Amino acid sequence: KDAAAVDWFRDAFGHLKAIAAGKGSQALLRAAGVEPDAGVVDTADVQGFIAAAQTRQWDREPKVRTLA
Repeated sequence: KDAAAVDWFRDAFGHLKAIAAGKGSQALLRAAGVEPDAGVVDTADVQGFIAAAQTRQWDREPKVRTLA
């Protein structure tokens, strides 16, 4: 029910950024329409998140915008 939190996840996903998401954030991901991919990393996987956060998640781009 927290619109700001939902918007944060939606914006991060749309900007192709890495997201650390644990069990408690699964409802927020669903509310934001985020389908987990390689850039959505479990909070316990610190090294995986650091690796994902070093670049944008370019494979996600066709899911979030129309490419001409």
